[in-house]
Amino acid sequence: MQPHLRIRLLIAMAFILLVVSKSVGQANDYGMSLLVGQLTEEKWERSILPGADFADATIVVAAGSWTPVRFFDDKLSCELEAQVGKYFGDQDHWEFNLPIIAFRWHRFPWDRYLANTIAWGIGPSYATEIPSVELETNDESSRWLIYWFGELTFAPPVANWELMLRLHHRSDGFGSVAEDGGSNAVCAGLRYRF
Repeated sequence: MQPHLRIRLLIAMAFILLVVSKSVGQANDYGMSLLVGQLTEEKWERSILPGADFADATIVVAAGSWTPVRFFDDKLSCELEAQVGKYFGDQDHWEFNLPIIAFRWHRFPWDRYLANTIAWGIGPSYATEIPSVELETNDESSRWLIYWFGELTFAPPVANWELMLRLHHRSDGFGSVAEDGGSNAVCAGLRYRF
């Protein structure tokens, strides 16, 4: 399938999901996000520390999410998220992360002043070509890897939007899906919930 056909198909599917979702969801069960991040040359645990070395590669990610389940009086939620990412700089391929299952904690003592959440999600990742930055920082890599993210959000106490800080990670899963490979991007963005 040609790239422009894939993009049109993804846009059509997203539109259909949004139209259908209006009839089955509750308020704030859906979200649209836009993130921008810089790839690092570090392992994930060093990527968020001061002094991390960054690669000349940027990723822009558009994501849609749905919250089908909430637990413990809305303190914890389970989400599904789909992402489309485009790289710029030393690598310029597309990345698709779908579907991602995430767990999000919503309650903190300071919520009446500042609404925060913390989340972690995991799912498969497909790159349209083997990422060159992954090849530079690892012995090898693969188009198919495991994707996971760690995320913090910040928002006014009553708002439909939130600021996101996210570690965007592709992984070989300790050798379970590839011999080696992976990358990390430190991202920031906005999510609108509806």
